[in-house]
Amino acid sequence: MENKLISIIVAVYNVEEYLNKCIKSIVNQTYHNLEIILVDDGSTDCSGKICDDWGKIDSRIQVYHKKNGGLSDARNYGLKVAKGRWVCFVDGDDFVSQTIYETLFKSRVENGICICGYFIVENKNIKPIRGINQILNQKEAVILYLTNEREAVLNNRFTYFGAYAWNKLYDITIFNNIKYPLNKKYEDMYIMLELIHQSKAIRIIPECEYYYIQRKESITHRKNIQTDYLDARIKQKKELEEFWDIKDKKIDDLIALSYIAILRKYAINPYSERIKYTSLKKRIWVSLNSIGYDNFPFKIKLKILLLHIPGLYYFLYSLRGKLKRCKYLDL
Repeated sequence: MENKLISIIVAVYNVEEYLNKCIKSIVNQTYHNLEIILVDDGSTDCSGKICDDWGKIDSRIQVYHKKNGGLSDARNYGLKVAKGRWVCFVDGDDFVSQTIYETLFKSRVENGICICGYFIVENKNIKPIRGINQILNQKEAVILYLTNEREAVLNNRFTYFGAYAWNKLYDITIFNNIKYPLNKKYEDMYIMLELIHQSKAIRIIPECEYYYIQRKESITHRKNIQTDYLDARIKQKKELEEFWDIKDKKIDDLIALSYIAILRKYAINPYSERIKYTSLKKRIWVSLNSIGYDNFPFKIKLKILLLHIPGLYYFLYSLRGKLKRCKYLDL
């Protein structure tokens, strides 16, 4: 394990439109001591060939082709073959600034994590999400993480300290007994608290160095109903108590918001789809009412009220373009 080597793990699956820009941004770094691991996760477009072509251009690039197993499987594969002391993740449809790894390496944390700010790119709009300048111990990091997550979910926005894998430099040793869960969405959230628990410290820096591409076809924009997000939050609540004996109302709020998100996904589907999930809907309502939502803002309470009548919610959601001027109706 080379102490100054950073292993960049790029999970690649059917991103031919974006991949050249992604790889080029990594190759052209001011920090040169890189191992660039391209994991082609069974792409059916030209992504695999693009990886091979780049592998012929730059000796730092290692290309691996594997059967499709999902994002978690690709990242786990990259961690298994990585030779660097430090590791970063890049999604194949994103790109990075020219100085990201120099900046992160200068602020690296032995047996810990360094987190930088990032840009959200949606169409031609670029929005900075700047971090703070702070070094935190485990408990401080956990409380800040919960605070940021709660505010981000309540206000439907991104946070500089979320579970996302890609704006962080990790000491690879903290992954010794941790793997991304297979066949799960929100895989980052499943292991975030485990990684903090294995870290000596968490450092956050303000610089925005990663460019996250928002795509409408991404998993967060789909209408399919699944409970991985909720399951990850429930796992986090157990870990808060197990690792640090923390019982924090913010995690209960995040679980309640997860219930609301499932009910919303239920409501924005047509009746022919909703009927398949009737029993799940009933269980979610019971669980949400048991936690309560009295401390949520009015717009969330209004949404919950509307979700009691999914047919009406579906109708309003279908007309959402005309309802954008309504201040309190956040569908």
